[in-house]
Amino acid sequence: MNATAIIFAFLVLFYHQITTWLPLFPWNDIENLSRKDILIECITNGILMGLGVFCLFQNNAGFYHYYPLIYYPFLFSGEFFQWWMPYFSKEFAKSKFNFEYEKRFSRTLKLIPHQTGKRTPDANHTILHLLTLIAIIVVFADRLG
Repeated sequence: MNATAIIFAFLVLFYHQITTWLPLFPWNDIENLSRKDILIECITNGILMGLGVFCLFQNNAGFYHYYPLIYYPFLFSGEFFQWWMPYFSKEFAKSKFNFEYEKRFSRTLKLIPHQTGKRTPDANHTILHLLTLIAIIVVFADRLG
């Protein structure tokens, strides 16, 4: 099971880095972002996600055991509250700042119906969130199974 956990943790890292760094319109829309913003996102998430992969290669003890168990659910909760809660809840959407949705994500490909004025998860983030969810499942199975 450890190999599966490593593979999915690596896929989350690799997929995020590729879709953050490379312009793949209409999958992502990074043409309007500054190099600084892209670099900050790549470095920050690269370190946090990379540490998760690194921990899965280590002995299943102490920090190496707990970091993936804490990090991947924390990552998914951020993804859920940033994308899915505003999509499904009008009240929650009103309480969230827009984080330049129109500039950064309005033109990207969607797998679910877009509703004007609502933050709709695009295909890129939907796939990332599914990979994160699978990573959580296999990491928990590896670390607790």
